[in-house]
Amino acid sequence: MQVRGLGNFGRFAIVCGTIGLALTQAAAAQTFRYKADPVFRKMLAVNRDLTSYIAHVEVKTRIQILGITLRGTVYSKGDKTKIDFVNVPGPAKGMVANQPQIGAVSSWPSIYEITVTDRDPTRTTFHLVPRSDESVESVDVTVDNTTGLAQRYVWNNVNGSIVTSDETYAPVDGHPLPNTVSTTMRGKGLHADSETTFSDYQLNVPIPDSIFED
Repeated sequence: MQVRGLGNFGRFAIVCGTIGLALTQAAAAQTFRYKADPVFRKMLAVNRDLTSYIAHVEVKTRIQILGITLRGTVYSKGDKTKIDFVNVPGPAKGMVANQPQIGAVSSWPSIYEITVTDRDPTRTTFHLVPRSDESVESVDVTVDNTTGLAQRYVWNNVNGSIVTSDETYAPVDGHPLPNTVSTTMRGKGLHADSETTFSDYQLNVPIPDSIFED
């Protein structure tokens, strides 16, 4: 390729730009140092003094042309979370049984290969590739740089389906906790949308380990 009319400065700029691009790509391929990432550190600090919570959950789902409302209880303790629905109708049982789970933030470095795919002054996107889960190809998590709260999750599944969840939070006794989650599920033979709301939180309450047993 010939570059005309740039002079020595122009050729120097092109060379530097090429080197800069190569260095950027090499840096992106390096192992993610989560302890050095300021946004990831904020994620680890979110609700650090919260040991457990119980809340009411309501999910309004539309699968194809069928509308379903599910109600239940969400239990969270340490790195464990479980949603227990009552009276789940037949068409929704598969969806409930296969809810995507990402795990506690503190566990991510051990169960995912992590890279930062995008960062601007307000948001950071982490790309997570499971080390062992054969059903999930990757998860992209977009996080608010100031609060360390995840705003969007995008699951890319091996079967080609994509699940996208947008999450909002509300303060409960000084703790930012999930308020609403809007989810779309798209794939071959799959077209579902849901709106989830959380309410009636009880914080730092005893929850037996047996709750989380299948």
